Amino acid sequence: MSGYKIPRNVYDDFESFRRSCEEYKKGAIDALKFKTIRVPFGIYEQRESETYMIRVKLTGGLISADQLTALANIANRYANGKLHITTRGGAQFHYVKFDDFIAAIGDLHAVSLTGRGGGGNTVRNITADVLAGVAKDEAFDVTPHAIALTEKMLSQKDSYALPRKFKIAFSGSNADRGGARIADVGFIAKYNGGEKGFKVFIGGGMGARSRAAKPYQEFLPEKEIFLLSQAIKEVFDERGNRKNKHNARLRFLIDEIGLEEFRALIDEQIDAIKARGDYLLEFETFSEPKPIQEKEAVFSGEIKTWADRFVREQKQSGYYGAKIPLQLGDLSADGALELAKALPKDRDTLRFGSDQNLYLRNLTSFELAALYPIIKTLSPQTQKPAILGDAVFCTGAATCQLGITVPRGALGAIERALVKSGIDLDALKGFKIRISGCPNSCGGHALADLGFFGKVLRKEGVAYPAYNVVAGARNDERGFRLAEPIAEIGGYRLPTFAAESLKLWFSEKSGFASYADWIDQGGKEKLRTLAASLAEIPDFDEDKNPYYDFGATTQFSLAGRGVGECSAGMYDLIEADKKALTEALNTTDWTRIRFLAARMLLITRGEEARGEAEILSAFGRLFINTGLIDPALAATLKGAADKEAAKLGEAAIALYGTMDNSLKFEAEKSGAIASGAQKNARFKDYRGVACPMNFVKTKMELSQMTSGDLLEIMLDDGAPIENVPRSVQNEGHTIEAQAREGAAWRVRIRKK
Repeated sequence: MSGYKIPRNVYDDFESFRRSCEEYKKGAIDALKFKTIRVPFGIYEQRESETYMIRVKLTGGLISADQLTALANIANRYANGKLHITTRGGAQFHYVKFDDFIAAIGDLHAVSLTGRGGGGNTVRNITADVLAGVAKDEAFDVTPHAIALTEKMLSQKDSYALPRKFKIAFSGSNADRGGARIADVGFIAKYNGGEKGFKVFIGGGMGARSRAAKPYQEFLPEKEIFLLSQAIKEVFDERGNRKNKHNARLRFLIDEIGLEEFRALIDEQIDAIKARGDYLLEFETFSEPKPIQEKEAVFSGEIKTWADRFVREQKQSGYYGAKIPLQLGDLSADGALELAKALPKDRDTLRFGSDQNLYLRNLTSFELAALYPIIKTLSPQTQKPAILGDAVFCTGAATCQLGITVPRGALGAIERALVKSGIDLDALKGFKIRISGCPNSCGGHALADLGFFGKVLRKEGVAYPAYNVVAGARNDERGFRLAEPIAEIGGYRLPTFAAESLKLWFSEKSGFASYADWIDQGGKEKLRTLAASLAEIPDFDEDKNPYYDFGATTQFSLAGRGVGECSAGMYDLIEADKKALTEALNTTDWTRIRFLAARMLLITRGEEARGEAEILSAFGRLFINTGLIDPALAATLKGAADKEAAKLGEAAIALYGTMDNSLKFEAEKSGAIASGAQKNARFKDYRGVACPMNFVKTKMELSQMTSGDLLEIMLDDGAPIENVPRSVQNEGHTIEAQAREGAAWRVRIRKK
């Protein structure tokens, strides 16, 4: 089975990225601007300065033996010799240097893998059931659907500059191993009569405010998955909250406007997409492994113990799959090379799972037995009960700029405590422990039987690492729900709490159908009582250990915690200038105050002024002359009345506070401000203006016009003419004419 094919535009984007790297290296692009360019390629800066993480898309976790070999070689050449499996079934390289970006991405592209859309406000890696194609309970294999939708979304220009990240998931059954019920758009396979299709869920998501998705459509024919996904994406693109990243996910838009209005917008957008054409997907047919007649291998000894824990029968008779639990989600590059070399090349044998483990498939019992020595060397977790190997975590403060605590160290400490507890851990197979280093749920704590996420507590003013406790996630015949808040616990007490809580459950589990039932029927109160008994920690002077995170050599603090990069985009640039301006207002550096106040808001008008003089001039024209900023402050732009610069800075910050998601200020919406010559403008030449600035400029021009007015614009061929008219239509305006003039295009727009 082959994975997704990279569309031509991704290679073109890579060439643009290559040029941006050179410009950044020469100082022609500043660090903040470069961040907005690199993050949509899945490249994030780590806590250690000038070291980076590269994230790779693996649709549904699908990876071939040859691709695994390529990833392992990249890890050895450019990273730290390890592959890290993500909680969306993708791959990450850590500690990559800037000078190795281009070579690493080139090596990925050589095996049809990319990081495009691996980060930022983009369509992220599309997940699928890790057992797709082999699970006995699935309606049908969803892998072809995930691949086809990945290729289509990669080819869409509007997939890379959304209000916030956009996640899609596929599952083959109600067991929902792909995470459809926590995705922005989720599909669960089903038949309607003899027709293949999906039950659709929308508006789910993990994070500081995790949310289960809402049922949206009982049955969607399989060929229409792109049509619906694209319609939702376009409505999200137009209506999503770009200003406040904390309210920017799709679920918050649905909350704001209501499900019925949202549905009406989607239906309208579906009609628009149908009018454009090219919206029905076709799917590659993947062959199953050839039937086999050979006898079964007889497992005994340690291989039998391993098989009982991690091997499963497939729906294809005579074939088996095996989970390789990976400690901390890490796979050594050298071990990956050895495994890839040993795997059969005539069939699909590999998946990366969203539980950060490696899955083998389509193997005979004899092939599995032959692979066991390699698996045993590759993963020490294969020698342990499944509950330990199934635990999921994020990297937390070890590398992530948002991390508060270090889940890796916490997980190791919990494992040691559980081993010492005397519990029959094999009897707890399937129990899910998940840990995140902050509320953002990268470790998936909201899906756990017992979950934790990092926080800060203080005693006598001294900070120490701690965790919120959540428990009782459910996905069974009684429904789906996320884990519920229980208590908080100091990190120092976390291993004890985990071991004692599982002792409680183990002693009472025979009386309950599930852990979630136990939580609902008294378990919650018992966990709270346990947490309360462990709440006290020694004073710092008495014992310093509780004030150090697991494995740390320095006292716990939030030093080094930075701003996360997922929201890289226009508002990050504004907010960065706003922060710098706020700090400058406490000084008498009038020149800097003037410059920051002027530059801060220019992007909202599609202005790309360069150099101080040009920036000040553009600000005067667009904000002073229009009355958005008090004209009495005009003199300070020219260096006069230096002390008035502070008022200018304060006015810019105050004006920004009145701006809505459509980039309009309160004074404009109320009609208090007219924009002079701009109001009567009917022609604008945007040749030479790149996306998305050409659209921002068009949007701002239309915002100053009266309903029914005509605007003609000139656009370059290629991406501008492909994107701007469609974006204008998405906002409700009418494209009345569109014609080529030489190497460019003239577009006539009637304002709605």
